[in-house]
Amino acid sequence: MSDRIREKLQILADAAKYDVSCSSSGSDRKNKDKGLGDASRSGICHSYTEDGRCVSLLKILFSNVCIFDCAYCVSRRSNDVKRAAFTVQEVVDLTINFYRRNYIEGLFLSSGIFKSADHTMERMLQVVKKLRLEENFNGYIHLKTIPGASPELIHEAGLYADRMVQFADGGVFTQSNQLKINTPNILTFQLSGTTPAHYRSFNGTAALFYDGSASEVSKFEVFTDSMIAQKSIATQKLPKGHHGVAEPRGEYVLSTYMPTDASTLSIVKSYHIHGDHFHEEQTLTNPCNRLHGAASIAKYAAFGCEDGVLVVEQNKDKFVDKKVFIDQRISTIAGHEKINQFAAFASGTHALFIVDPEKLNATSLNWSADAKELDGTTAVRRLQQSFDATGRYLAILDSMGTVHVLDTQTWQRLGQIQAINNVVGTELSKSRLVVNAASDTIFINNTEAKTIIELDLKNLKIKQTIQLNDVPNTFTWLGVAKTN
Repeated sequence: MSDRIREKLQILADAAKYDVSCSSSGSDRKNKDKGLGDASRSGICHSYTEDGRCVSLLKILFSNVCIFDCAYCVSRRSNDVKRAAFTVQEVVDLTINFYRRNYIEGLFLSSGIFKSADHTMERMLQVVKKLRLEENFNGYIHLKTIPGASPELIHEAGLYADRMVQFADGGVFTQSNQLKINTPNILTFQLSGTTPAHYRSFNGTAALFYDGSASEVSKFEVFTDSMIAQKSIATQKLPKGHHGVAEPRGEYVLSTYMPTDASTLSIVKSYHIHGDHFHEEQTLTNPCNRLHGAASIAKYAAFGCEDGVLVVEQNKDKFVDKKVFIDQRISTIAGHEKINQFAAFASGTHALFIVDPEKLNATSLNWSADAKELDGTTAVRRLQQSFDATGRYLAILDSMGTVHVLDTQTWQRLGQIQAINNVVGTELSKSRLVVNAASDTIFINNTEAKTIIELDLKNLKIKQTIQLNDVPNTFTWLGVAKTN
């Protein structure tokens, strides 16, 4: 790295530490006495992926030159600080080089406003487009939108960056019992917030939980298709930022809650929707320490805890919670409106427990049939799981590219499908299981082969392989669900 780039990096990484939305270390603690790790006040921040994994981001400003003189801002025009600005290519090169050295897994990019809001936004957009389109960079990108920038630029930024929430209209719908097809498009309606980490949906209602940061509180937003069409959603802020989840239950939401003086997440509260906001209703009785993951079935919701599962029975507007104790931390819960039990996965061991909320018990299930990785001794890891549209089958993707299929009526393992061959670990981690709601199949993406594969879970076979020209890093299914 040249001295000129090093100096820019020092100035613009230091200036970025004041930009909220993800937190840097508050200290400057160097490694000593052969210890492990160190800390820096600037340069690196942390965020969370949708599965709860913490990732490190290069946190910089594009420029600390600013035409405005906001009293609270260290980069204000009148402040006597050393100024610097990157070129587009310099930010791209820094990101790629640091990523290849395994220093970071993504980029946090903000900027002072130089010349105009649109000019600044255009330059930042050039950075993310170069990363995505020319460098094929698939890591995490948090791009701060510039106040006053045009809606068109904000919209385009959302196509390439993470953390900005946008909605896709697949163009396929029914009207008067007839199938209609329009051109797919990205809606201009957007949501935004700090660290949108958990998305949950149940019976047509969705909840998006924003973790917040050290300086911004958490919140959750709830919406349906009609609310999106009306560009009107319901929002609830919480007292403290935390990695949490909100579980929609009709007119109610069960959400994690962390008091301002708490350091460990353990509380769940119920909220009742009132138009565009919520009223807090009830605090559940049992603590759920180190809570992570939530799901719903017809009468119950469930949350993963360090000592098992918190099950919550809903009786109209009242919630009764009880604990199912397990000797492992549960960090992932799966449920479906047409089944009567939950699938609960332990962190670390990847063990699966079938949780019966009525009998309040948990039964271990050997989902992988003791499958091993290439070394012949290491047990395979669970990477993804998904029910099919009917809830009859639960598919689990393992670390060897195999999809294991369970029958949820008997909770027996039916068999497996070798969905992805010649496994590359970094690419397999990008694969997702996506429900095809128009049939009983599911899809999985293979980023290495640039394919999307349709799996027939009932017959344990690959139904079709769709070859693409582009890498399918993230995908979903949009259309009209089959009616039973």
